[in-house]
Amino acid sequence: MNRHCNKTKEFLKKAFVILLVFILLFNITIIKNLIKEILIFVQGFELIDFELIQIKHLYFFLRKYAFFGLVLCIISFLGINLYLHIRNYFKNPQKYELNNFEDSLYKYINDKPNGKGYLVTGEWGSGKTHIVTDFFDKYYKFSNKPIYRISCFGLDSRKLILDEIKNQIEINDNSLFNWIQHVPVIGKPLFSMLKGSYSLNSIPKGSIFIFDDFERITSLGIDPTGSMQESYQKNSFMLQSSKKIQDFKEINDEFRKIEKAFKKYDENNNVISITDNLQKYNVATGLINELIENYKIKVIIICNVDILGYSFVDKVFRGKLDCITFNQIITRNSINSIFNSEFDNQIFSNSDDKELISHVISDLVLDFEKVWASNNNSNLREVKSVIQAFLDTTNIISSKVNLNKNYLFSLFYNIYMVKILRDKKELTNLDNFLIGGNLAFFLKLYGKQSLYDSLKLSEHFHNLKWTGISIAGFWILNMEKPDDLNSSERCYMDYEYNDLEKALLQPDLHFDNGNWSEGKVLLEHLIYSIKSESKSYPEKSTSNMDKLNTYIKENIEFIINYNQASEQSIERKIYNFLVIMHSYMGYSYNPPVLEKWWAVIYEYSKVEFIPEEKDLYLIELYNQFVKNNKLREAEIL
Repeated sequence: MNRHCNKTKEFLKKAFVILLVFILLFNITIIKNLIKEILIFVQGFELIDFELIQIKHLYFFLRKYAFFGLVLCIISFLGINLYLHIRNYFKNPQKYELNNFEDSLYKYINDKPNGKGYLVTGEWGSGKTHIVTDFFDKYYKFSNKPIYRISCFGLDSRKLILDEIKNQIEINDNSLFNWIQHVPVIGKPLFSMLKGSYSLNSIPKGSIFIFDDFERITSLGIDPTGSMQESYQKNSFMLQSSKKIQDFKEINDEFRKIEKAFKKYDENNNVISITDNLQKYNVATGLINELIENYKIKVIIICNVDILGYSFVDKVFRGKLDCITFNQIITRNSINSIFNSEFDNQIFSNSDDKELISHVISDLVLDFEKVWASNNNSNLREVKSVIQAFLDTTNIISSKVNLNKNYLFSLFYNIYMVKILRDKKELTNLDNFLIGGNLAFFLKLYGKQSLYDSLKLSEHFHNLKWTGISIAGFWILNMEKPDDLNSSERCYMDYEYNDLEKALLQPDLHFDNGNWSEGKVLLEHLIYSIKSESKSYPEKSTSNMDKLNTYIKENIEFIINYNQASEQSIERKIYNFLVIMHSYMGYSYNPPVLEKWWAVIYEYSKVEFIPEEKDLYLIELYNQFVKNNKLREAEIL
């Protein structure tokens, strides 16, 4: 409403000035004579048939309406100001129950100048700017108190900060003198000539300055690793070898001196960098202190502590600027606010998709908050990037993929999972996740236990499916946009093993699933079952394991040939099969169980030796089994 009032007031200003100039035209001799000469000049060309007396009568006729319009502008202007005054009275914070932040900020603004600033700190995304903006929107929306917002991005000198302050004063200047620029034709040039330069003395009494993004004055930031980048790093192998050779002792000593010199150089550069940046912040705090002390201005500073660090923020303000400090912590509302903000900023190609996502977001936020809280992670920048990736991906694939609540939940957690694994450098095997497969099952299969434990707090965890790395990872991993969405969608929809995979996650139930008797079991399911049984009973066979062995023996041909080219040799197929087994099992295996596998594989294939490779231990075990088996057969003969 206040925005509409301001627009109306701006229109009334222009209308008032134009009408006033029109009314005064006849009373200003110079202008009257100028207009008269122009009309006589035009009349001389006989282009328009009129008499000067007619123009005069028309002017006085219109002047009556101009007087009426002028009075109407004045009444409207006074009415709007009265309305704003009344609204401001009823919006007085004293009439509301304020929270701790609102109460302290209200007292700071209304108390007599005491030489203090008001510092709002907190981590990125905690809602610092939001609570300050919300406070002024709630209680000062209809106030005439001048409020100036200064973004500190790159303002690393006194001159830049002063220029931005002057610019904000000029933009928000509502003085009567400022109305001159609305005079038709000559207004703006006249205003430019007559106006003086703005300075700190131009700041209206009772003004409030909000300095946002204070940490962005420089690019200085804390190093999360706590380590300093080194200009020189020694080759430890070379130096260790040289120790053993006395002839190279002097060379070794020289390298140590070089290493120490570079280390000292890096330390000095680090100190200089910190000192230079600290000085830039000191310039800013000095100017802010000048506003507070000399001009009696109330100043609010908003600063991210996760960029500079608590210690550095303390150095910036300690002894230089006395501040009331409010630390905004991350709350559940922080994630909700980021979700809503990113959603509002997203332009969807399809309005139906936007409506569907809007209905899903509230449930998704509540569900994700449980997962996020379990990680003890306060970096909301990660949340923002995941949300943006989710919205962008949804917008891109919506025309080719059947979106529904289950798919949207799966897509969001797929993207979140890729982000976590990327940061941990644990992206291996994601290409092996089957599209449409149960996400919990494949996380278990590939041993991503920490992520499994985190995601299982989601109420939808066991219904989440894998959408494919081309969809879930292209935004986060900066890959090409997926071009075969129809194929991915078909794989996702046609995948028929979800019930089996859910059952596999419950050991007491999975052998009762009908897929076993129907032969609808993939190698991934066999390996998972073997790993589960081996983990529970590492040294002995069980009835479930016997069932597995029986199934494998009866279906060994399907298992070996699954997803392999028919023209390949049997040796190559066995090699590929063992490589796949190794990717699933790693070094977690049950020797008695594997021996039964080797026996079945050997009986089917008659392959006696597979070329061994480094880090493929299962091939070595298979070769050893065949060798021992042949020795036993020889002894029997």
